[in-house]
Amino acid sequence: MAVIILSGLACRRLNPAAHAGHTQRELLVIAGTAMLAVLLLYRRGTYGPRGERDANSRLCVVMPVLHAFSLMLLALLVWEGMTALGQAPVPAVPAPYTILANRNWLFAWAMSAPALLLLFQNAAEAAVLRSAPPRAGRRAILLGNGHSASRLAAFLAGKEAVRIVGFLGFGGALPPIASGWPSLRSFRAACALIQAGEADLVIITLPEAASCRIAAIMHRMSGLAVDIWLAPDTARFYRPDARVSSIGGLPFLHLCDKPMSGLSAACKRAEDLVVGVPLLCLAAPLMLLVALAIRLDSPGPVLFVQPRLGFNNRVIRVRKFRTMHGMATDERGCRQAVRGDPRVTRVGRWLRRTSLDELPQLLNVAGGSMSLVGPRPHALGTAAGGLPFEAAATDYGSRHRVKPGITGWAQVRGWRGETDTVDKLRRRVEHDLHYIAHWSLWFDLRILALTFTAVLRGGAY
Repeated sequence: MAVIILSGLACRRLNPAAHAGHTQRELLVIAGTAMLAVLLLYRRGTYGPRGERDANSRLCVVMPVLHAFSLMLLALLVWEGMTALGQAPVPAVPAPYTILANRNWLFAWAMSAPALLLLFQNAAEAAVLRSAPPRAGRRAILLGNGHSASRLAAFLAGKEAVRIVGFLGFGGALPPIASGWPSLRSFRAACALIQAGEADLVIITLPEAASCRIAAIMHRMSGLAVDIWLAPDTARFYRPDARVSSIGGLPFLHLCDKPMSGLSAACKRAEDLVVGVPLLCLAAPLMLLVALAIRLDSPGPVLFVQPRLGFNNRVIRVRKFRTMHGMATDERGCRQAVRGDPRVTRVGRWLRRTSLDELPQLLNVAGGSMSLVGPRPHALGTAAGGLPFEAAATDYGSRHRVKPGITGWAQVRGWRGETDTVDKLRRRVEHDLHYIAHWSLWFDLRILALTFTAVLRGGAY
């Protein structure tokens, strides 16, 4: 926060077009941007332990700061527009020159603050690590059977917080990673290690079925000054972003969280309404012309309504402009469209090439069964390499944890069209899951912009 505030004051002072001193508004902008940047950095996990940060630490610092500056600049533009409504224009100085001359310090600040912040963070972190006293890891004795201890050992490997000073097994093969651990012959040897002050932590890793043995261990160690922790056999389910909740004092490990809930779900729905409904109104005249062209080109309905899998594995009815001859449409999608498909009409070929056949799905977006951006919904009978999608890709069902979209990350990255092989489907699912894990409004806007580029480039069939 100090770096952002000081760099803002310096850029304001060094601006040749700035008047003497700092106005109240400029000071509020500097302080507000600094607080907003720190809030976004905190939400990004920058201040957490090293193991909880993104792999790319520089991007983890720069992006939230740039987001804070962009939000503040947007707020300033809105403020300038609102205040200009009630003021008469001053012809002496052109308005664009006035605004640019009075705001160039903002752009200089937006460029210099992230760079200075990176330099400061690296130097400050190095100084803190040099001055901080070395952290002594806990010296732990691991009690458990071979299988559960092996999983826990794989998780603890390389962790500085705990050092295994002894292992006492209760059946099962010795963990391969434990070959360098001192093996304890008996429970008495473990107690002697604690009494000698060479261990200050006991970790019990036994399945729930061994509750009687766990109770016996606690009873025999009740007179020893040692911490006793119970490690449930959940190491194989652990993820770096896993959370732990407590209900009535009992801890619960989050195996899976809803990707969008609360404020995120509300923002996603607001985005669909604010962007989707105006798009539907603007596209209405074009949709009428397309409907007339379809009616004149071939007999049959204008719209093709197909059941597809949507949010929470619910079946939704997706609307598209009909691009195939009336008798050749495939409601279950057992036969995917291919390049040069004879079932496609003349108008339908043009609609597919320009992706205008997807426009009626704006009605699904307005109705709430679809979103503008999300994993593309698939027909119920489609297959990849002769296998149903659920069997071809293990994580295929995870796509349905959010609403399907008219466009998605997989589509703008080139994974669109026919999914005739298992590899194509898995790559598409991989991109869809990446989108779900990294969703943000900025990500959606980026995908929408790339979608227009992809449509202009063509290539659909």
